[in-house]
Amino acid sequence: MPHTSIIIPAYNSENSVGPAIESSLAQTRPPLEIIVVDDGSTDDTGKVIASFGDKVVHLTQQNAGQGAARNAGLKVAKGKFVAFLDADDYWLPTFLERMEDFLDAHPQAVAANCAFKAERAKGDYYGPAHHAELLAEHPDGFLLDNFFDFWGEYDHVRTGTVLFRRSVMDEIGLQNADLRISQDLEYWAMIATCGRWGLLPEVLWVSNSDRFGRQYGWRRKYAARRKRTPTISAWEARVLPRLAPEDRPGFARSRGRVAAGYMMAHALGGSPSHAKELLDAYGDDMPDGTSIRILKAARRLGTPGWLLATEALRVIDRLK
Repeated sequence: MPHTSIIIPAYNSENSVGPAIESSLAQTRPPLEIIVVDDGSTDDTGKVIASFGDKVVHLTQQNAGQGAARNAGLKVAKGKFVAFLDADDYWLPTFLERMEDFLDAHPQAVAANCAFKAERAKGDYYGPAHHAELLAEHPDGFLLDNFFDFWGEYDHVRTGTVLFRRSVMDEIGLQNADLRISQDLEYWAMIATCGRWGLLPEVLWVSNSDRFGRQYGWRRKYAARRKRTPTISAWEARVLPRLAPEDRPGFARSRGRVAAGYMMAHALGGSPSHAKELLDAYGDDMPDGTSIRILKAARRLGTPGWLLATEALRVIDRLK
């Protein structure tokens, strides 16, 4: 019997939501339901969703962000398992079959994720980077000894890679809809405090977001979101009281990645002072990317250097 509720939030995704739905319908093990939430789109996203008829549950709401859209789906989901899929990504046909089999074989696991490929103009990115070696050693997946340590080291989770037990909502509730950026990462941390987390190091999810974003004007779509960048305190508020002492070092590294994302959102969104505050507070835990190295160097040059660097990043962003 089908066991999984698929939830797809969609906002101005008329060119990508169709393939996302089709990849859900093409699963070798059919889902129980596909819930697609139109988050106040102003293009033809709603018409595309409606074209699938009764193959999907079509919900609509005023624009409130991905977290709120996923929550709308969670409130009506009936499945034993839940999977989120963003409207600009897709699954390979065996995603549900392989992930459901893993959770059935590991009843102590509250969630698991697969390996992934992110298609990018500058070269595809795989996560975890050593997934091929892990798959050779664990062809049917394995339970992580410490999710937060592994997550902090390998950044191995993306939204569409996860299958989790719907029962965890009894303990942690819904996503934090007030977080307009990285609300999914906060939710993975919350789920991981409920029990063991598994990894199937097989590539079963592919991200198209870079290609679709560049092709159909991602900058306009994300400009408003950058203006709503939350604080790190808001992002971690629910998680911190639930962390075991041994989870905190790995969590700090993942929080550093979130802080880096928020810093870039502020830098590109026109709030360089907020960006600098994040670098000062969490810079030691941020990943070593090119933009972050530029900003760290600019910080040592004082306010003029910092403002020049953030303006340069905005110019580069506009030219992409």
